Amino acid sequence: MTLPTADRPLPADATPSGSTSARPGWRVVRASVVGTSHRATGTGCQDASDTEHLASPDGEVLALACADGAGSARLSHEGSSLACAAILGEVRDHLERHALHAATRDTVEAWFLGVHAAVAARAAELDATPRDLACTLLLAVVGPDAAVFAQIGDGAIVVDAPEPVGYAPVFWPQSGEYANMTFFATEPEALCRLEVAFVRDRIVEEVALFSDGLQGLALRFDARAAHAPFFRPMFGQLRGRPTGDAPGLVAGLREFLDSPRVNARTDDDKTLVLATRRTATAWTA
Repeated sequence: MTLPTADRPLPADATPSGSTSARPGWRVVRASVVGTSHRATGTGCQDASDTEHLASPDGEVLALACADGAGSARLSHEGSSLACAAILGEVRDHLERHALHAATRDTVEAWFLGVHAAVAARAAELDATPRDLACTLLLAVVGPDAAVFAQIGDGAIVVDAPEPVGYAPVFWPQSGEYANMTFFATEPEALCRLEVAFVRDRIVEEVALFSDGLQGLALRFDARAAHAPFFRPMFGQLRGRPTGDAPGLVAGLREFLDSPRVNARTDDDKTLVLATRRTATAWTA
């Protein structure tokens, strides 16, 4: 199964036989590929992502995390993986006792402090410093009638928006004083950079998280907006899969992320996480 992308759109004469609608159950696909610059130097992929379907007092919740290891940190590949696992663990522990809609900024700060503790502990085990495991961290936690988003660093979280816009970023990528500078969730002052958003007045049906390697393709910097044509064909294909993870789409997603057309726009590592709970649309030629 090949995942259609902006480079490989659905047939022009394909039309939906019906409109999409929301129903319980998420479909999820995610992939990371090493950037061409890292490949040339023998550096591995420093991105990571993770997702988890969780039970909570207010129903099924999907938690998604994406992290980008700092290029200057020698163990950032380990830091990004650990940060994703740690933040999802914090969310899981919280939802065992509390509803998602009760989460506050203090709640989210506590989750990120838990990441700090996990990184510090792992650094000690490796005879390293937390700075050696530096990484950004993006988090989306989406329940039946509430959602929480949080971010430190670059990359972005994009969610569905009313047409004709289609998709919109929750936050804008954080950048430092100079080009290619950003902030890391592992830094001591990270909570000062923490952006948090709560959605309680609408149902989030589709969400994407991606690392900064895809910013130039997935966002319109001139308008500070999401580039909807980047997302539409991929979400359209994902809606047609059974609920749960979609392993049959991973190879197609990796092929797209490592395609010549994408690599011509970025030499960085690239991670994309997509999740939808919209129903499949039956496409007819």
